[in-house]
Amino acid sequence: MRRHLQIPLPSSEAVDEMLLFSPSEIYHENSKIHPTDFGSFAWIHLVGSSDEIKQIITHPFTHYHGYPQISLPRIFRPTKQSFEDILIKRRSVRAFSGEPISLESLAKILFLSGGITGESHEPSGVVWHLRAAPSGGGLYPVDLYVAALRIEELSEGLYFYAPLSHSLEQLSTENLEKKLSEMTNLHAVMQKAGAVIILCARFMRSKFKYGERAYRFVLLEAGHIAQNLLLTAQAEGLGGLAVGGFADDALNEVLQVDGVREAAIYMIAIGYPSNK
Repeated sequence: MRRHLQIPLPSSEAVDEMLLFSPSEIYHENSKIHPTDFGSFAWIHLVGSSDEIKQIITHPFTHYHGYPQISLPRIFRPTKQSFEDILIKRRSVRAFSGEPISLESLAKILFLSGGITGESHEPSGVVWHLRAAPSGGGLYPVDLYVAALRIEELSEGLYFYAPLSHSLEQLSTENLEKKLSEMTNLHAVMQKAGAVIILCARFMRSKFKYGERAYRFVLLEAGHIAQNLLLTAQAEGLGGLAVGGFADDALNEVLQVDGVREAAIYMIAIGYPSNK
């Protein structure tokens, strides 16, 4: 006779105690907005109405001066698939072929996820640099790094995507396949992927305006960008795998960020799907 394993459910009191000391629950409660938060609303209004502040926040760009810069293609071949087909056919890919992906495809993926797609000019002279993914307050706290593994016309190594110039800044020539495999436990994925795009948050770009609520906005923005990455990869005939489970400190060390004010929060592996 088959015996069924019975797992005792925690009591309601135990659940309440778990929630009471849950960091995520505490954060969620403390980042709520209430109608009485007039002080916060006044500060947000000031930031949004001050031309002096806007002159600063409309340039949310990280720069790595002195590093080799690789210009990326700006003209892309039209997508053959319909928008509906791209959405319907997108699936997470966990088996890549190892075939190198083109620099043009990588450039298109970066441009349509984190690139400058337009401008908005105010009478005061303030210029907003617009992107394809929405961002709370137009502050764009999420930057993109590229671990190039198998890219045509691009040496392996770590690169930073500079959206204003639509270029890559080469930060290292290290082969990151082994490190990425170890920190994600996705050995088969990293051995065949063409590239891994890493989303890194600069929290203070949002936090100075939105306080504790900013952490929510940053994670939401990362999701918007990741979806653009995945859909554009699909449109290019590539596959993508969103990776949220990784050794944080190890990945932050690769990016040379402190893990507190600046931290890696998401990864997208891309490459040609395996036919096997």
